[in-house]
Amino acid sequence: MVKLSFFLLLLPLLSCSASQPQLVGMEKPVDEASALPMLHIQPKIYDLGDIQEGEAAIATFLIRNNSGQSIELVDIQASCGCTAAEPDSYMISPSGFTQLKVAIDTSAKQFDIKKSVYVTDSLGNTAKAMLVFNVVENPHLQSAGKIKGIFDGQCASCHFEPLVNTIDPKTLYDVGCAMCHGEQGVGAYAPRLTNLPSLTFLSHTIAHGVGRPQMPGFSHANGGPLTDAQIQSLAEWLYHLPKEADESLSSNPR
Repeated sequence: MVKLSFFLLLLPLLSCSASQPQLVGMEKPVDEASALPMLHIQPKIYDLGDIQEGEAAIATFLIRNNSGQSIELVDIQASCGCTAAEPDSYMISPSGFTQLKVAIDTSAKQFDIKKSVYVTDSLGNTAKAMLVFNVVENPHLQSAGKIKGIFDGQCASCHFEPLVNTIDPKTLYDVGCAMCHGEQGVGAYAPRLTNLPSLTFLSHTIAHGVGRPQMPGFSHANGGPLTDAQIQSLAEWLYHLPKEADESLSSNPR
């Protein structure tokens, strides 16, 4: 009888305790779908590891539509002309997805490479994905004499065609050189250009190259896109860039 009375006294307390709200600071369950961006590319970074020069770097991404309505992929841009990106479908239903196949021509490339793809949908949502890999020497290309330069194939769309008839030296550099030599000539995949010994040496290097497919001669005489006047203008612009900016801008000086 005493035990029963004690239980009856506890019952209101237990009921009250069960109805108490959650303690402040307790995390509420997160809706995973709502936490994702409306236009979502997976994975954000695709690492292919080592790839021999001349072999295609190929990866497949998933593009997911997290909005509540159908979308159309209206713009797909790559950071370089050597990169091709094509979706299986440009239309994606709500909560649906499509595959995005990306292929990169690795001709005339070396060391660590990063290429980006940018996607925009019909609602104005944007997404970005990156493909990274390390280009290593391909002995089969060398033995067969099939090494391509940056004026060949898809590389020409960045390093040759846009430079023809371009007069402004900064535009010449930004369009045809910065992707390898970095912002303001401080170096990236290729060596920096702000510490060369003389203007004559710089203009000669631009005109005649260094004997490698990654840096051929850019003069008309060597099969390149630039006139003597363009080369001189570009060399003078580079030579007069501030030298003290080197360390602050360069992420991978060589």
